[in-house]
Amino acid sequence: MKTIKLNDYDQIEQFIINADYRSASYLYKLPPAHKNITTNIKQLIEDPGVYAQINDQDQIIMLISAFQYEQNKYKVLGPFVNKSVSPSVSAFQDLFESLAQSKSESTSFNFSFEETEQNYLDFMKTIQSSYSFTDYYLVASQDIGEIEHAQNITEYQPAYYRLFSKLHEHTFKHDVMTADEIVESLDEHHRLFIFMSEGLLKGYLYLQIFENSHKAEIKYFSSHSDYRLKGIAFDLLSHAIHIAFTNHDIEKVFFKIRSKNTTLVERFNELGFNINYEYKKFKYVAAHI
Repeated sequence: MKTIKLNDYDQIEQFIINADYRSASYLYKLPPAHKNITTNIKQLIEDPGVYAQINDQDQIIMLISAFQYEQNKYKVLGPFVNKSVSPSVSAFQDLFESLAQSKSESTSFNFSFEETEQNYLDFMKTIQSSYSFTDYYLVASQDIGEIEHAQNITEYQPAYYRLFSKLHEHTFKHDVMTADEIVESLDEHHRLFIFMSEGLLKGYLYLQIFENSHKAEIKYFSSHSDYRLKGIAFDLLSHAIHIAFTNHDIEKVFFKIRSKNTTLVERFNELGFNINYEYKKFKYVAAHI
């Protein structure tokens, strides 16, 4: 068994399409049906490279790569495993180390796995990666009524732009809509709610309505760090759910939170939210081992 770098796009694509995905990190970043898969694979080949373990018959046994999302920061894609073999922890370790050693020791490699659906713990333990946080995708299917502090929540006005954009840009940094894009999108199906108190913008929530599919998504929400744990986020969520169900023909409201705190997640049950998907995040930095 040996590790090589692959440069043949067709060979890489065909292996990924036919591989076992059950231990593949960030699988949703490169689904086989993705219309831009050709461009994505070519980017992987260029940086950081596509690494594969092959057997004595030159058959690919396991494949791994990564997407760069910031300088010295990568999201690991894979491992994709040949369906004719059982995933090997030692093979994964050798393959991942080939990828990691191609970059500096300060480079971070991040992993994401769907809880209950994927097998990943043995792989993460063998490379000594550390748990970072969990992304929870929650869903609510009914209104919980208006809230006590509804008078503090108002629709976005241009006068709020500076404070809103500052909070949004501080909270969300990667692969997100900008403050300008959010503001420009606003209409009856794209609504931005602002929590104002004592003349201060203490939180916001951006709601998207998709009436054709009878659902809504709370795409972004945040409260100012000086006013955390004061129920502002819960008030915004409750208000958005109430508005969505009472003013639009929808059946479900979705949103995502990022947390290490399972108790916080459990509090969302009070708002009628249940966990739909759960993604565990891990990080590997050679310099930290």
